[in-house]
Amino acid sequence: MIPDYSPARALLAAARRHPERLSLVDAVMGQEWSVREAADTVARLARAFAEAGIGEGTRIGVIGANSPWHYIAFVAASWLRAVTVPLSPRMPASALASMCAQGGVSWVFHDEASSLTALALASAGVHRASFRDLAAWVARAAPMSTAPARCGTELAAILFTSGSTGTPRPVELTHEVMWWGSTNFREGFDYAPTSSVVGVCAPASHIGGFNGTSMDVWTHGGTLVTLGFPGSFDARGVLDAIARYGITMMFAVPAIVRALVEEYEAGGGDLSSWVRPLIGGDAMTADLAEAMRRVGLSPIHVWGMTETSGAGTVATPQCGAPAGSLGVPFPYVDLVVMASPEREASVGEMGEIWVRGPGVVSGEEWLRTGDLATRDANGWLHMVGRAHRMINTAGELVAPPSVERALRSLDTVSDALVVGLPDERWGQIVAALIVPSPKGRAQASSMSADALSEALREALAPWEKVRRIVVVDKLPTTATGKPDPLGAAELFSASER
Repeated sequence: MIPDYSPARALLAAARRHPERLSLVDAVMGQEWSVREAADTVARLARAFAEAGIGEGTRIGVIGANSPWHYIAFVAASWLRAVTVPLSPRMPASALASMCAQGGVSWVFHDEASSLTALALASAGVHRASFRDLAAWVARAAPMSTAPARCGTELAAILFTSGSTGTPRPVELTHEVMWWGSTNFREGFDYAPTSSVVGVCAPASHIGGFNGTSMDVWTHGGTLVTLGFPGSFDARGVLDAIARYGITMMFAVPAIVRALVEEYEAGGGDLSSWVRPLIGGDAMTADLAEAMRRVGLSPIHVWGMTETSGAGTVATPQCGAPAGSLGVPFPYVDLVVMASPEREASVGEMGEIWVRGPGVVSGEEWLRTGDLATRDANGWLHMVGRAHRMINTAGELVAPPSVERALRSLDTVSDALVVGLPDERWGQIVAALIVPSPKGRAQASSMSADALSEALREALAPWEKVRRIVVVDKLPTTATGKPDPLGAAELFSASER
């Protein structure tokens, strides 16, 4: 018999086992669902979808700040073998229109803040309805009378990469791939879904917010808390939600974790329940790990991609990985570091990470990730950086994360983003956006590239010297919250005008 990875079947089974357990929480609106109520909502929305003409192969877009409707809509769509396309509300309307066209989206469901964007999409022939409309559909519809469709290698979702190298690119994920991604997480993080409370502060349009541990825990009877604060990120709101709901596991990018730690140190809180802080999407530096430990958190470093359903490597506090290491591959991920297409890299030699496994999107036998790393003598992986971010200055290669770590070690620098800028003499030069620390703010007007380079003379090689800086209040970020090198390059260009 063909395996069945249907999330709707999993949720219905959880409702039979634990009907009254807390299932879904909208931390912003304060709305809560039990497992029984969540399963009933999904069954009713599936009927409403069917009555609206949504069926097998229909592509539905979901645009909005994180909300329970992202997850309810996905599972209801899976009942009918429809495909969900979660999209970031931070993207411009023109980009969203292009992404909907690429994904073949015919329906868009949105929050109130995204209504104008959705209206523009409707003018392009895409049907639209708000999350408020979905609630009304659920209230009117009877539950589906037929069982959920079996789900295996059928397309489940289309997620777009962050777009840090240009136009966001669609990645097609099957139910099978997403299931194996979650299975990797269960074993890698050693959690039980029914005893977990997962917070979602990473965007639901990102693999770490959409699938990851969130879909697995919710559909198997645990608790999912959505933290979709409108507007800018609300660190105090997230800290309050962790304490109020006893969040045990949550994925976040380093920039968000830094904001949470700083807010905790400024105003206090209760982080004791957050026993599995999952950090990924960018390098977890030694200083960030130390800051987390200082407030009682034991970081779990995760590396993965949309194409791997988020699961690549993991470094847990118990595994003994050295500071900053990517750790080891998840249980169902094969990984090699290739110096060239014909040869594996030797110990300490830089190479590209290649992966394969049941949680990796289909295509070639090995997925070439574009990430550069080394293996040490004990087998631990160490990230060097994205291949496209490497800076070639006078024939020497510079890894921006190495320079960023050095800059953050200065007491005048809070954060940094390093990029390569074109230069007639050197080919490229090393340039850095600098966010000054409280101590550095008093010196911001006199801060210079030469002074920073002199302070780091013992930490950086001569070719890693920072030759241009721009001081900013905060780093530009992509729609998924990662530092945005393209945005940095634009700031440097604007500073020259």
